[in-house]
Amino acid sequence: MNLRITLQTLALAALVPASALYAQTSGKLRLQIDPPGYMYRLDHRFTLQKNEVELLEGPHRFSFWAPQRKVVDTTLTIIGNRASTFTLRLPFSTEYLVYQRDLDAYQKQMRLMRTLPAILTVGALVYTGFQFANMKKAHDVLDDDRAAYDVAPSPHAITVLKEQTMPADKEAFRKARNKFAVSAGVTALFAGTTAYLYWRSGQRAKPEFIDKEKLRFDGLSWMPGPNGGTWQGGLTWNMTR
Repeated sequence: MNLRITLQTLALAALVPASALYAQTSGKLRLQIDPPGYMYRLDHRFTLQKNEVELLEGPHRFSFWAPQRKVVDTTLTIIGNRASTFTLRLPFSTEYLVYQRDLDAYQKQMRLMRTLPAILTVGALVYTGFQFANMKKAHDVLDDDRAAYDVAPSPHAITVLKEQTMPADKEAFRKARNKFAVSAGVTALFAGTTAYLYWRSGQRAKPEFIDKEKLRFDGLSWMPGPNGGTWQGGLTWNMTR
């Protein structure tokens, strides 16, 4: 008789956890995460993108991540038969902020080493063209003077052309020619400098963004070392299969 009572007691005790398990309720959790393209890992096992999940009541571990953002780990407690909302704005990762800073500095260098010299070269080229036009105009004036000298109707006209008009026009042509030569030299200097700076700037590597937070989210770990550290990860193999 006592043996039968003991067996019945053990059977009831074994059923208590199962009944408690079946009695456990669930609740809904709505996620409002910024930015919209986020992902999260639930209880270190499931990677999801759902904005609403239904989970058993109790604490659950969430790891939120989005491109260019930090991984945010948090524990959320689900209350049975109740819908709750969790709001979070993921901060930008340190690597992304450093990348943006380096990219801004790189773009400023490119403007300084490429855009500005190119603008100066184009400006010098336009100025040289203007000076060439002035030199050609002065040369045409001299040609007109020579033609007028050949057909001058009187000695007085010849004297005026020879002693006044032609010397003044020759001086104007000399000045225009000198200005053109100087502007052409400056343009050549600017063009050479621009070509050199383009070549030098091409040797500079453009900053690249490596999303270390994505690697962390995927399960890798960063191990610091004397040379900067390494990324390490692991694989799990089920030997019972």
